[in-house]
Amino acid sequence: MPLRKSKTTKAKDAVTDPLKNQVSDRTDDLMAALDAAKEALARASAAAASKGAELGKEASKAADKLMPERARQRRREAARRRNRRLLAGTAALAALGVLASRLTGSRTGKDDGGWPALPVRPAGSPGPGRARTTAAGTGSPIPPPPRPRPPR
Repeated sequence: MPLRKSKTTKAKDAVTDPLKNQVSDRTDDLMAALDAAKEALARASAAAASKGAELGKEASKAADKLMPERARQRRREAARRRNRRLLAGTAALAALGVLASRLTGSRTGKDDGGWPALPVRPAGSPGPGRARTTAAGTGSPIPPPPRPRPPR
């Protein structure tokens, strides 16, 4: 059996339902008006910004004609700023390249499995493949030392 509403609840609903509908209708109207106002404000702001930029350019051109030395000075300063930014960017890129090469390259003292470096030959000693004599000068050739094998 469905629940029954009391007479007071029916009377209250009869009064509040139309009011709820009126409030929601007014709220919807106000939201629509607010959205329209926001769009109009955005359009006006964009139009004013473009006009302001155009007026600023025209004023700058007129000032350049009246004061050519000041215009030259302003252009030189702009070129200096441009060059400074370019130099800073190049330096940052070079530093980044050095850092990347340091991080990815082999480290000093690390055994990477390659051939060990050959010892430096002192000046005046015979080159490789030539016969070497003993320190006593006996004339018997000393064979070159064997080349070390790479570690496995």
